[in-house]
Amino acid sequence: MAANSPFVSGQAKWIWVPGYDDITNKGQFVNFRRSFEVKEKIDGEILLHVSADTRYRLYLNGQSISFGPCKSYLSRWNYETVNIAPFLRVGVNVLAARVLRFSIAHDGCLSMIRSPLPGLIVHCQLADLGLHTDESWKAKLDEATQLVPDSKWDYRLGPQFLSLNENVEGPLLDLDWNKVQYDDSAWPAAILGTPQRKMSPILDPRRLFPREIPALPEIYARFSGVVNLDGPISKEAWTNLLLNDAALEIPANTSTWVEIESSTLTTAFFDLLATFNGQDDNLPTLQILCSECYEQPMEESTSRVKGDRTDFQKGQLYGMTDTYVPHRGQNHYSPFWFRTFRFIRLTIDTKSSPLTLNSFSYRSTHYPLEVGTKVETSSPFISKLWDISINTLRNCMHETYEDCPFYEQNQFAMDTRSQILFTYLISRDDRLARKAMKEFHASRREDGLIETHFPCPGRGMNIPTFSLFWILMVYDHMVFFGDEQLVKSYVGAIDGILNYFDARINDQGLVGQFDPDCWAFVDWADGWFTPGRGFTGLAVPKSYYSKGAATYHSLLYAYTLLKASELQTFLGRKDTAKEYLSRHGSLLQAVKQHCFDHESGFFLDGPGSIDERSQHVQVLAVLSGAVKEVSAATLMRRTVLEREEHRLTKASLAMGFYVFRAVSEAGVYEESWETLMQPWKKMIDDKLTTWAESESMMRSDCHGWSAVPLWEIGTELAGVRQASKAYQLRVQGIADGKTFEIKPRKQLLADLKADIMIGPDETAHVEWATTS
Repeated sequence: MAANSPFVSGQAKWIWVPGYDDITNKGQFVNFRRSFEVKEKIDGEILLHVSADTRYRLYLNGQSISFGPCKSYLSRWNYETVNIAPFLRVGVNVLAARVLRFSIAHDGCLSMIRSPLPGLIVHCQLADLGLHTDESWKAKLDEATQLVPDSKWDYRLGPQFLSLNENVEGPLLDLDWNKVQYDDSAWPAAILGTPQRKMSPILDPRRLFPREIPALPEIYARFSGVVNLDGPISKEAWTNLLLNDAALEIPANTSTWVEIESSTLTTAFFDLLATFNGQDDNLPTLQILCSECYEQPMEESTSRVKGDRTDFQKGQLYGMTDTYVPHRGQNHYSPFWFRTFRFIRLTIDTKSSPLTLNSFSYRSTHYPLEVGTKVETSSPFISKLWDISINTLRNCMHETYEDCPFYEQNQFAMDTRSQILFTYLISRDDRLARKAMKEFHASRREDGLIETHFPCPGRGMNIPTFSLFWILMVYDHMVFFGDEQLVKSYVGAIDGILNYFDARINDQGLVGQFDPDCWAFVDWADGWFTPGRGFTGLAVPKSYYSKGAATYHSLLYAYTLLKASELQTFLGRKDTAKEYLSRHGSLLQAVKQHCFDHESGFFLDGPGSIDERSQHVQVLAVLSGAVKEVSAATLMRRTVLEREEHRLTKASLAMGFYVFRAVSEAGVYEESWETLMQPWKKMIDDKLTTWAESESMMRSDCHGWSAVPLWEIGTELAGVRQASKAYQLRVQGIADGKTFEIKPRKQLLADLKADIMIGPDETAHVEWATTS
């Protein structure tokens, strides 16, 4: 706990509801209330500090004022601070909190850590009145809302990661429970929930620290319109409801559905308002299915098939469903956690009484990233690349960077490295990046590796190479910000990761096999599957198992050693930098000796794997310095432009960033551009509004690592490339070194006008127009 934390005094206690069963269910909702009186108008700030395990939404007089705690980990558990003065009124007020607790005994949501103890904690001093959580608060289990069991998950969509959908029985709800007029006399007093005991040094497992990133806004928005429908209600009536809040009535004894759309895929809390005046024995049912796109009916194919994402005539919507059963009177349903959707299918079944829908809208929510880089061009293609990439990145940024918001919401190290770079290009806000680096650092294992995705409530299957991407995150921050203290705080962990790989050098001088509980993941590439290995046989070059090593692992390790040597040089640790370069040289020598096929002129996926060649290995051969200059240019031409002829396994969108870097390094960027941009062109033709996870695996339609065009437009087309002024000054002695260079590729674009961020309040301007 931070020394200046308001919780140091111990006035605020962790509290919970009595008689709680934390084992049977994977997650449950608990509501809390504390009434108090304000005798006169408040001037100035009244700061309230709040946290919970696992998630909370805090209300004051029925108005939502805070949502958290920001995703974190036990030794740095976040709390939020909010000024409640503007929300107070003279007279009786009520603080209320709704808490979602995920059980420690179940997997639940795999991006939310929880401690052994549930709880809510609030610290607030209002004049001489302490509003701190203690037994004066009241608590009640919400028996109306249940999380949808995993048994209801459609496993054709893939594994279940989120476990956040809800079944709500309206008649069981405590209506207006968060407002002043509610009578809570029947609610039990809260109980203290703490491991502390007298004469014992046992501390709470959660060390409380203030939130490090801004609160996520919730921005009101309307749906774009109706796509498809069935039933007695006209399209015009549905549209008028969506656009103008014009009430419509669903007749009695009716089964109807409507499919509606947002203009782009988004992450949001939807708000459904309805009125029901019937009896409790004939309640209607509403089901809200959120989906990314239309796709071929799964019954017609053994695998998922996606084409035109808007083709509602041939396609169907698949996704997670929330179910709401209205109560008598006015109803408002909004899910506790945000949903991801481009399309929503609303299904309504009434019995002997009608149901009136009054409004259906949503509140979009993302990390409040201020985009400072601006790009304008007459090219519709480049404009779409830019806008869709921004939307993709934004939807994968919340309280952490996320691989995909629809399926997982996990912060993976490989994905995050790319997303952080894309963030630096368009904004110099590095708060979420710093948080991500800190979280991965906190996840270190005894073998030196970081966890593959974190925060995570359990021990996941580790992908050792993802730890190398964390080192690259630190390197990138050094280039863009030159923060010596940040680099210094991580060099021990960097050395531990590199030593893990060094310890796995085999007799051939290559990185050999990892521990049995690790996944040697490289890429979601077609053809990379080794039967009999289960999940670990996926996305791994076959040579890893057949030959005992994958060249990719050695070359990625070598590439990272180059960057790590620069970090050590930056800190003045020249001996360590020299050691890293020595390891780098030995690796390249071993790769050239055992993994290069002189007859074909390609690096092989593994030693002696004559028929196994991939783009991945050629790309890293260039980036790691195994081939240079003319040889690199020749290799990359053959790798990109003649891939099919040479039967190279194709790199997916995940590796797209590195393919572009290799052709740039080799000097063949312009001639490779058209070929490399084909996957993004196809996604535009298929009418995506965010970039998909993979060409070969039709799952997520929004994946952060695919926002590569941001980098290409900013650093290659506009040609603005960052240099580390701090590195220049420290290592090269250049006191007035430039922080950037501009080398635009005008031959690829007729015109461009761009302001590229090169500092917190500074942009580099690039502009040209080619006249015919």
